[in-house]
Amino acid sequence: MLCSKSALSKATAALRTYASAGAAPAVLSTANGIKVAAIEGQAGSPLASISLVINYGSRFETASTSGAAHFLKAFGFRNTQERTSFRTVREAELNGAALTAEATRENITYTVQCFRDAVPYFVDILGDIAAATKFSEHEFRDIARLVRFEALGARENPQARVLDGVHQAAFRGGLGNSLYALDSSPVCTGDAVREYAQSAMQGGRVAVVATGVDAATLAALVAESKLAGLAGGAAAAAAAAAAADSRARFTGGGHQIYESAAPVSYYALAFGSEPSAAPVLASLLGAQRRLKWGAGSSPLAKLAFAEGFSAESFSFSYSDAALVGVLVSAPSAQIKSAVEKVAGVIQTSVAKAAPEAVARAVAAVRLDAAEAQATQQGAIRELSKLALGQGPPASLLEAVDSAALAQAAASVFSAKPVAASIGLPQTTAYVDTLGF
Repeated sequence: MLCSKSALSKATAALRTYASAGAAPAVLSTANGIKVAAIEGQAGSPLASISLVINYGSRFETASTSGAAHFLKAFGFRNTQERTSFRTVREAELNGAALTAEATRENITYTVQCFRDAVPYFVDILGDIAAATKFSEHEFRDIARLVRFEALGARENPQARVLDGVHQAAFRGGLGNSLYALDSSPVCTGDAVREYAQSAMQGGRVAVVATGVDAATLAALVAESKLAGLAGGAAAAAAAAAAADSRARFTGGGHQIYESAAPVSYYALAFGSEPSAAPVLASLLGAQRRLKWGAGSSPLAKLAFAEGFSAESFSFSYSDAALVGVLVSAPSAQIKSAVEKVAGVIQTSVAKAAPEAVARAVAAVRLDAAEAQATQQGAIRELSKLALGQGPPASLLEAVDSAALAQAAASVFSAKPVAASIGLPQTTAYVDTLGF
């Protein structure tokens, strides 16, 4: 044995100290309900990052706003009442900062990576994004081309398309909404994006999280910015009630098929799970290699290596639901038998995992979580979850119950799954024929 369990826990905690400075981050609230969370980071480091996180991703879209979250993401760092986009980008370059925007099913996030002494300036810029973006029509036309290009890129990426499809099969609406603005999106003006943004920019849906600064200082900066003018109080309570009404519901048995005559077919098989268990269950599937030159020691990895196809496990955790499963890719003539064999291994081996297999899965997820939190991006994601109450913190992995996880695996992997596939219907293994 390489090291004792206690030594492993100490090593994991030591890695996490880089991101958390040895203390759990506090979550503060402003007068209008904005959540503020921050960690000071590594002592002596000049680096910082600040993110404006808006809990209004694609899961909150309706038939009349489909695709609006994608457009709102693309409007980040554009013209505001105070600054042109040229000025924002130019001054960011002069400060050596990097500006990014990201949209997930739950959140839209605008992030600035910068030096610590520039934090007040960039908090002000994030306030402008939230409260003073112009959403002008000429900018919308430019943004629409970018959004269309990103959507086309996702549609041409088989892995991205099949994972988008498996969400639709699992959740239908809400978390089943696409991440991308499709050609059928009714959003066709800047005013439409503005209306969606006005619904999003409410105290109960907004968080500001940062690394390289303490939470009290960040809260004071937020209170002095335009973020302090966002609606709060009753609006925040209404946002919380709307979030409760939109809880995700996993529905097994669905199968989304995208017909294609390409020589390689793709198949995502997914199961519903509790968010806290999903990463470990994905690791328990064990399709990935953790050693560069090895085929992998799990039954699923051995099967894929022996049969000559690819199988990669995945998990997606959200505030109230999660998906865990396997993405299989194989020559089109082989895809049906490959998926049937993968399903057989899940039923006979993964659902009946031995204690040592569960222990290996937990160890792998602990390492991945500690490694992620040691980066600015990973720390920002963990702070966002903490501030908005979106799932359990990674620190819960320290107290995981292996017996409970084994029971969870037996329950999850024996339930009715969902599927999404790209290929010919004639060579597709329909999910209701897989024996679950």
